[in-house]
Amino acid sequence: MSRFRRILVAVDGSEPSRTALQVALDLAEAVGGEVEALGVEGPLPLFAATSGEVEEAVRERAAYVRGVLDEARSAGAARGVAITTTALAGHPAEVIVRHAEERRADLIVVGHKGHFLQDFPLGSTAARVTRHAPCPVLVVR
Repeated sequence: MSRFRRILVAVDGSEPSRTALQVALDLAEAVGGEVEALGVEGPLPLFAATSGEVEEAVRERAAYVRGVLDEARSAGAARGVAITTTALAGHPAEVIVRHAEERRADLIVVGHKGHFLQDFPLGSTAARVTRHAPCPVLVVR
């Protein structure tokens, strides 16, 4: 029996996150595990805006994450792999690590770069997740 039965995959709609999702589904398929796709609605910009602009930004981010999670559900269904989806708000690395702890994930799968991962060779979110995760992390290229 594999120790990677509960697999958490972070998805943000980028190509690396789509690849990470496929790898998570491959692993779940191979070991009879389950996948949870986590979409993170990142923090709002730090500049001041009107309340209407902030509300619009929140709606746009929520709609975008819902679309990404719908894609993940479709990918899981097409492969016959049990997949659940969750959307949470906050800083991506913090949210991923905290959610993995709460769900007692056996493995976290992340893309090496994505929408929140622009500034560093590995990606700031992926690097932070690998440093603070409560379980093994697979960084997918």
